[in-house]
Amino acid sequence: MTLKPNTMKKSNIFSYITFWWLNDLFAEGRNRTLQEADMYELDPSDRSEEICNKLEKHWESEKEKPGKTGKPSLLRAITKTYVNKFMVLGTLGLFTEILRIAIPIFIIQLIRYFENKDTSPTWHGYAYAAAITFSSIILPLVYHLYFYQMQRIGWHIRASTCALMYKKTLRLSRRSLQQTSTGQIINLGSSDVARFDFLPIFLHYLWMGPLECIAVWYILWQEVGMALLAGIGVFLLITITQISIGRQFGKLRSATAVLTDKRIRLTNEVITGIRTIKMHAWEEPFAKLVEDARRTEVMKIIQSSSMKAFNSCIYFCQEKLTTFAILLTFVAMGGTITASKVFSIVGLLNALRLSTGMFISLAIEHTFSSIVSCKRIQKYLILEEYDTEQNKDANESSCQPFVKLQNFSAMWETDKPHRKKTLQYISADIKNGELIAVIGSVGSGKSSLLSALTGELSALDGTKKIKGKISYVDQLPWIFSGTIRENILFGSEYDSKWYTQVITACSLSQDLNVLKDGDLTPVGERGLTLSGGQKARVALARAVYRKDADIFLMDDTLSSVDTAVANHIFHHCINGLLLKKIRILVTNQMSFLKDCGRIMALKEGRVVGFGSYEELLDSGFDLVTFLNKNDEANKTDQSFRLGSRTVEHTFNTESDTRQSAYYIDKLKTATSTESTTSNEYLSVGNKEEVRAQGSVKRRVYLNYFRLGANTIFMVTMIIVSLASHVLYIMNDWWLAEWSQGFENHIKKSSNSNSLPKPTELFTLEEDGSGSSVNLNRTIFSANTIDEKSTEFDTKFYRNIYIRRILNRFSKDMCEIDEFLPPRFWDFLFITGFIVSVIILTAVTNYFVVFIVIPLGAYFVWLRKYYLHTSRDIKRLEGTTRSPIFSHLSSTLQGLPTVRAFRVEKQFKEKYHQNQNLHSASWFLFLTSSHWFGLRLDLITAIFISAVAFLCVVCASLLNLTPGEVGLILTFSAGMVTLLQWGVRQSAEVENLMTSVERIQQYYRLPSEAASEIEATKPPADWPFCGRIQFNKVSFSYFKNGPNVLKEVCLRIKPNEKIGVVGRTGAGKTSLVAALFRLNELENGEIYIDGIPISTLGLKDLRVAISVIPQDPILFAGTMRRNIDPFDIYTDDKLWEALAKVQLADFVKSLSLQLNTEMAETGSNFSVGQRQLICFARAILAKTKILVIDEATANVDMRTDQLIQSTIREEFKHCTVITIAHRINTVIDSDRILVLGGGLVKEFDEPYKLLQNKNGYFANIIKTIGCQEAKILESEAKRIYDKKYLLDNHT
Repeated sequence: MTLKPNTMKKSNIFSYITFWWLNDLFAEGRNRTLQEADMYELDPSDRSEEICNKLEKHWESEKEKPGKTGKPSLLRAITKTYVNKFMVLGTLGLFTEILRIAIPIFIIQLIRYFENKDTSPTWHGYAYAAAITFSSIILPLVYHLYFYQMQRIGWHIRASTCALMYKKTLRLSRRSLQQTSTGQIINLGSSDVARFDFLPIFLHYLWMGPLECIAVWYILWQEVGMALLAGIGVFLLITITQISIGRQFGKLRSATAVLTDKRIRLTNEVITGIRTIKMHAWEEPFAKLVEDARRTEVMKIIQSSSMKAFNSCIYFCQEKLTTFAILLTFVAMGGTITASKVFSIVGLLNALRLSTGMFISLAIEHTFSSIVSCKRIQKYLILEEYDTEQNKDANESSCQPFVKLQNFSAMWETDKPHRKKTLQYISADIKNGELIAVIGSVGSGKSSLLSALTGELSALDGTKKIKGKISYVDQLPWIFSGTIRENILFGSEYDSKWYTQVITACSLSQDLNVLKDGDLTPVGERGLTLSGGQKARVALARAVYRKDADIFLMDDTLSSVDTAVANHIFHHCINGLLLKKIRILVTNQMSFLKDCGRIMALKEGRVVGFGSYEELLDSGFDLVTFLNKNDEANKTDQSFRLGSRTVEHTFNTESDTRQSAYYIDKLKTATSTESTTSNEYLSVGNKEEVRAQGSVKRRVYLNYFRLGANTIFMVTMIIVSLASHVLYIMNDWWLAEWSQGFENHIKKSSNSNSLPKPTELFTLEEDGSGSSVNLNRTIFSANTIDEKSTEFDTKFYRNIYIRRILNRFSKDMCEIDEFLPPRFWDFLFITGFIVSVIILTAVTNYFVVFIVIPLGAYFVWLRKYYLHTSRDIKRLEGTTRSPIFSHLSSTLQGLPTVRAFRVEKQFKEKYHQNQNLHSASWFLFLTSSHWFGLRLDLITAIFISAVAFLCVVCASLLNLTPGEVGLILTFSAGMVTLLQWGVRQSAEVENLMTSVERIQQYYRLPSEAASEIEATKPPADWPFCGRIQFNKVSFSYFKNGPNVLKEVCLRIKPNEKIGVVGRTGAGKTSLVAALFRLNELENGEIYIDGIPISTLGLKDLRVAISVIPQDPILFAGTMRRNIDPFDIYTDDKLWEALAKVQLADFVKSLSLQLNTEMAETGSNFSVGQRQLICFARAILAKTKILVIDEATANVDMRTDQLIQSTIREEFKHCTVITIAHRINTVIDSDRILVLGGGLVKEFDEPYKLLQNKNGYFANIIKTIGCQEAKILESEAKRIYDKKYLLDNHT
């Protein structure tokens, strides 16, 4: 995206210091909503590539020469990178603090002028007032310049660390990926790095604070002498307390980060596996898991926030306690109190309070939390990397490419030597132009062999030599967010002629012709607008398009498409365009084996057969027996597939293509107005995240407050807050009165001495109660969204990017948890303080009102003017953050493909582009905040100047005493930087409320139907027999969208076994979606044992049906948890279920057996093994109705046969509906349902359907091939005869 030229580069020194160059942006922001194109280009020194390279240089140096601990230190690398600039800016910070102390010193001199007015010349008063004015104006100019530069360093640390983490991600080994999770990585890249934004801002105060203390104590020593030691003692006690709290906060931060990782990981699992969770009716248990994780996390957050509240209390009490100790000691030692002495103490301690009370406290807090974050990120950065050297020759084109393995052995878990090797002593010499088919059962090592060739799996023994560039197609096709063309080109130059050839060879022409935008159609995250078969073909086209590739590795690519498409791809692509290349194809489809040059048969990681089809047969190696177990399987080619493995619905047929075109077009009609909040996230595959516009609505605040506290508590808190401000002001007012008549007030000394005590008490209660309310809001907001997260309509999860959801659960929740409460309370307290100061000043010197009114009017206008733009900037910051997480997540999903294609450089560049776009918004956020803050500080400077000059001018007229002058000037000086801080906090509260707004947008989304409905609750033993009736059922994935099922009518008898077939996009998966009510029916009704399912609660319906879904979804945790998530069954039952799916022996071979830890999504198991675990779940549930949705596409034919046999045995008294991916798996069904275009084309026994030679089922059989069709017809007749002979005999 092209951004506007950065006007800061051309600004003069005045414009730079005052941020005048931002005026044009604010003028635009007032008139219209700002867009990404309105942002400014980054300076080269701010760009992600530049700052990352600097940090990476020092990090690499750390890895080469670690410190005494033997480990590289990220904190040390960051220090080396930024220490020079940081130290130079320290001088600017020191100048700022000198100016801050100068103001009370000039005020003291002005008070002394009033004390000695009769002997002092008048111009002294004006000179001191002018000095106060000058210092008050210069201070904010220097202050904001200093703070912006320090925030810029924090931004650079965060951005460079994120980029460094991304580079590390591209190099992580498979084992390292199993040791972490997507949720943890996102938490590191959002919450942990956020600490770095604040670290540099206050760090200088760790040395400037003590230096200021020495200077102030020296001045006060001149005033009160030895009495100062009492104040120093109180001050040191408070400082030690703050340091102790800071250390404890660091420990809590470490514990909280681990709990946040767990919550985000659970949330990620729920979102990723939501279809499985809903179909198994697991919403409540999983919601409770997330809720419990959140509650545990919140308990730690409450402890942290309590410490913050106590620290804040100390900050406000510090000056009062220290003043109390000094004055009490001074009077006890016989000292005489005067206004100049009192307000020299009060004024200087007030100036000291900000740097030593708040900034040192924040420096300690952020230092310890940053150290914790550094250690967590450092642990990630030193994870094991995959060996980039082993395939160094594979990245070079060669006229004579080859692949040579000699006694090659490898294993994934090299840290467990007792485990069997994944690959054992494999030898092969593959030359250019050869086509090698790799066959074998589930877990035999087929995918691992390809991983070894791409470099993902390192050698233990033997040698591997590869010459030539590799192109790779993963078993689970990876599609990233972008257009179809971008996915295919994958960074390569567009060659129209070659591109057309590839599209044709990969059978994508028909799909692209139907889409309005053709190959420029956006596919969304994970290819959400594409079917499983289309994803596979796009992934294949990506590999084939790489013209300079010499070696093509294809992992079971043909299993995802129907037979006709598979034939086309094999003959026109694999044996067509790629004829002269090295091709290694993992497949179990025997119909293609004859056309392969050689066949490699794997069993338990060993080569048990390697040669041409004829050579293997001549050697006595029986391929059919190898791929099938029983004699029945020997008669049939087990590789026949009809439907693709679609995710939701596919669109190869004309009717379904129109449905998908409608699906894509929703992209362009998505609305972004507030009134359509509940619909905007249901627009499919939003390319850009929807942003609300205008101010944050009142209902967002009301909902936030309602969740936080009841009315009584809120009223009590307001009363306490008002009381604390009255006491806070009265404390210093009493000092002013005391100083004017020390002799007359000596009897009241004890009262004066006791006044600070209730002030501290009220301050503590006020701060604590405020934190409590804000935390309650946070907790209840979080619980609401956590509970709702499993109730959203499935359209929401299907159509929105997962990383956008996680962005809200991570970054937005972090801002609500940690940043919103303290900023909200800062705003309230500072507002009360400023109002009190204005009232006090106006009462003392009513001429000030004439200054306050115009300044107040300007202030109100300025805040409103600023918020027009700042809200848009904050929203832009939120939406430009999402692509960073999306790109990171997408990279993790497609990491093997990215590395096989050697496109890490392009992905780094894309990440830098995304981060630069976010940095452009962050740059505006920082500079606009200081633009506003500076102008507010200048308002304060004008106010202080006016008060100072009016005191000089009107002293005689109003009969002002030195105490009154000291009181109003001291409080007015306290407003320096405090007014802008408070108002900026109010603006920041509204900006942070956009995070609340983004969260509330989700829990305002419509939920599914009720989980349980008492009035229509079915009997406990329902379903009684498993009878199912579809009565004129019409079904659509979108409201008012085209129906994918149209007037479907059919009856399924109890215990009947139904096979569902049809070409890709016929409506097979939609039939399952309708049965489970994943969307509500458009028309008609479905009855189960006579009960209409639309009247039932969703839980009652879904627990009555077992399902084996087409996508094997597993969760991080133990094997036991994945089979029995909620500990319902005994170990014996679990082992029995595993034995029935042929996994018992494998699990027993694992050291921890049922307690074996599974990585996120089960990535440490093969796809086929994951599917078998899902089968085990269904066997345990054992309901009267079982639905199998193309669930054996990822297993070999032998395992498929065993599973089919198990299903027939275990579910013989159940109704079974099987979505067919292999014709032989449903040829023995009681009846076959043929779907086409959402209509029932045929529904009868297989043999009867085949008698109609021109029927739909018969035509499907013909596409398989003449010989195979005859075998299937013979099998159908045999089953038919056996059935009716048995019936006649009976």
